Amino acid sequence: MKNVQINSKLVKKGDIFIAITCPELEENIGEAWSNGAIAVFAENSVDERVILVKDARLAASRLAKFRHCNQPELCIAITGTNGKSSVAHFLRQIWSYTGHTAASHGTLGLYVGNNAEQPANIAVPDLTTPDPVTLHRILEYLYENEVTHFVFEASSHALDQKRLHSVKLDAAAFTNLASDHLDYHKTQDAYLFAKLRLFKEILCNDRPAIASRDDPVIYEKIFKLNKNVVSFGFDSRNLIRAENIEVSQHKVMFDLIFGERKFDKTEINLVGKLQVTNILCAIALASSVGLNVEDIVSILQNIRPLTGRMEYVTQYNGGAIYVDFAHTSDGVKNALSNFKKLCAGNLICIFGCGGNRDREKRSEIGRIVDSLADILIVTDDNPRTENPEKIRKEIMTGCHNAVEIASRREAIRYGMAKMQKGDFLVILGKGHENFQIYGDEKMPFNDMEEVLKIAAINTL
Repeated sequence: MKNVQINSKLVKKGDIFIAITCPELEENIGEAWSNGAIAVFAENSVDERVILVKDARLAASRLAKFRHCNQPELCIAITGTNGKSSVAHFLRQIWSYTGHTAASHGTLGLYVGNNAEQPANIAVPDLTTPDPVTLHRILEYLYENEVTHFVFEASSHALDQKRLHSVKLDAAAFTNLASDHLDYHKTQDAYLFAKLRLFKEILCNDRPAIASRDDPVIYEKIFKLNKNVVSFGFDSRNLIRAENIEVSQHKVMFDLIFGERKFDKTEINLVGKLQVTNILCAIALASSVGLNVEDIVSILQNIRPLTGRMEYVTQYNGGAIYVDFAHTSDGVKNALSNFKKLCAGNLICIFGCGGNRDREKRSEIGRIVDSLADILIVTDDNPRTENPEKIRKEIMTGCHNAVEIASRREAIRYGMAKMQKGDFLVILGKGHENFQIYGDEKMPFNDMEEVLKIAAINTL
């Protein structure tokens, strides 16, 4: 066979095609044969030439691994609702600063060292976790380019669809659990079950599982699946924890407890207590697969934040402006709670909610922002194919003191005009994204760039 394909349009002569069950199944199978497939696998079909399998998604994962069998010598997956991207970003930096050739993949794409990378002949999709064929092609690409350490984000969709079921993992982490993606999973229990697949079906139970005792329910569920749990967080029962936390506008200082050892006044150039949680998770992962804690601590001051995660943009009118990717109820609450503690003046928040996603969380996010921010501006996020005005109105049911401005650009302009000395302007929801999605169209837009343009014009 030449290649494994799960998209019939990409099939070429000599390829194998795995047909995922869908309403267009028979049409996809016919197209694959027409394009030159030498074999087609499916769970059912009226075509007698098709090889029937019990689970097409698992078959795709297994065949992708068979075709692209090499991977970096050390691979780690991270799941959870919030923090996956930051933990992966921090872990890649820890490895790099301690002398390893490291890479990461997730919401922001593929990074090798500190550089974004687009491999030739691999179309990396705009997904947190790519399809199994692309994932194994990336793994083989990294192996061939002598990358030895790799960490990637495992989304609940990917776990449910068995995209990474054939990756050999050396450790895995569960960051936290909040409500998200119920448009896909339907219930919170189904969402959690998908996340736990990482520990139940993929990670061998003698390999380290990283979880926090700060959430005893999640910890116990993982402990039942894997007794080799390395715990992190703020609870005193965690193996790796932070105490005596001091937060300032551009850094955090804390005492790092690692088992019986204590590293006083450990400093990181990150914003907020939430980032302490993420760095603790990264430390737990790095130490669980072989790094000495002394070596990790020695380079923590070099760690830099991920683009669009509690990221400082600029000073303006005596205040400070930040952007953050937070878009879940817990994410918004954690981000604003952290900024509230640092803010000497008014906390101004610009936010919205994505279309074609959980409608239930819109009014809840509105209530959370209403309880924490002093000035609220509801605007468009990525409406997608939903009516943007309807999304904003659903958010507004949760917050009664908000200003509604449809244009995100005008919302930012309005928020900046409201700023006075000591104020913080926090722009939530899109973080690193350089687009807005209206309908099926992606239009160029980046929160940080808009802030800097307005600041530059107003300081001329």
